[in-house]
Amino acid sequence: MRQRLLASLGTLLVVVGLLVITRADAGLVRERASVDGIPVSVLRPAGEGPFPAVVVVHGFSGSSRLMDGIGIAFAEAGWLAALPDLPGHGANTEPLDDADLPRDVLDVADWLDERADVEQVALLGHSMGAGAVTEAADQRRQLPVAALSLPSADDLDGGLEALFLVGSAEPARFGRAAEEAAELGYPTETVSGAEHLSILFRTQTLQTSVGWLDDAVGRTSAPVAADWRLLGVAATYLGSALLFWPLSSWVVRGRGTPAMRGTPSRVPPWVALPIAGLVAGGILAVVPALGELVPLLVGGYLAAFFALTGLGLHLLGRRLERPFVAPVVSGLVLGAYSALAVAVPAQLAWAQVSLTGPRALAAAALAGAIALFAWAELALTDRYGYVSVVVSRLLLTGVLAGLAVVGAAPGFLLLLLPLVAVVLPWFGAYGVRVARLSSSPLAGSLAQTPALALLVAVTTPLA
Repeated sequence: MRQRLLASLGTLLVVVGLLVITRADAGLVRERASVDGIPVSVLRPAGEGPFPAVVVVHGFSGSSRLMDGIGIAFAEAGWLAALPDLPGHGANTEPLDDADLPRDVLDVADWLDERADVEQVALLGHSMGAGAVTEAADQRRQLPVAALSLPSADDLDGGLEALFLVGSAEPARFGRAAEEAAELGYPTETVSGAEHLSILFRTQTLQTSVGWLDDAVGRTSAPVAADWRLLGVAATYLGSALLFWPLSSWVVRGRGTPAMRGTPSRVPPWVALPIAGLVAGGILAVVPALGELVPLLVGGYLAAFFALTGLGLHLLGRRLERPFVAPVVSGLVLGAYSALAVAVPAQLAWAQVSLTGPRALAAAALAGAIALFAWAELALTDRYGYVSVVVSRLLLTGVLAGLAVVGAAPGFLLLLLPLVAVVLPWFGAYGVRVARLSSSPLAGSLAQTPALALLVAVTTPLA
């Protein structure tokens, strides 16, 4: 009865969440284009126009999909929004080169300027994209700009037509950049309670950005609707998590016979994981080339970090598992489910799920590293506990934060900490669930690995 209730509630949440996501752009026209090799998603109102147009540029580790809410807000306000995937991001398989980003922005702006249904062009960017659009506008002074979460104002002068927004919960350097912009005479606004990613979804951000650019091109601004897609995404993920519990019971038929060789470690996981993580971070600080073996910026570091942490945990536990076919197949089936449950809402709302070329190879390498880590973690003990895995992985997240603070890990990880602190324990709980049902740490590892590898592979840029 309980399993059926969870399945029913999970299914309801998934259906409602997907409806909220897919109905967000109802009535708008969506197009795909390629501008000098740059994939561009276009959102516009129905009709022939002409429309004012805005190039909406994502930040580091983002994609056109992440900016979809802003594009929808502008399209509903009568704009044509062009959302490019910058090199190394989303569907763009070219490696990232920061120096070329302003040129890429201007290429898309020039393409819009040549369209018959466009009358004026403006720019909007977030984080790295904010830097790119302000540099582009510095070369084309007639382009009005809205910059969200600008990382640095060092290259700003007082000659742009620009607005700067920053979240009140963002790291200090973003606040300093906004203050420096204000000192140069630019209008600035703080989005209350927003951190580096949530600023993209705040109604205040949408209303202020649309309103300011409307004024800049001489249009009358109308109220902007809230972006409910994030609630749809949350409902979908919660529903898929609830569905995992009955699904795992149906897929894993009966408790297997333990097949572990060696005695359980006396070191509890909540001690072992931070120690192994610190050692892994130390090795990467001494041999940084290990973090460059997988061709992903930040993602390559994480692949090496998880592989080394997993190796350290294995050396602490010194246990081996004799795998059986049934638990392995169960783990693979549930791993495929967890990856699909992550990928569908991501593709619809916040990430470009594209595993082609070098990104596919990077995803495979990440899967191997994460599988080793997750298996070694579960193999430490025969008593798989939910509290233990949550606490251990939160402490490991803290280790990553500390490494980033002292410069031993990519600083960008600090911006991702809220997500990492949710995702690692979430899929760790999946692993515990399957390991308990099957008595196989390997099955528990396989159940969580594809989703975690997919998340890192599609959200970190190609090197």
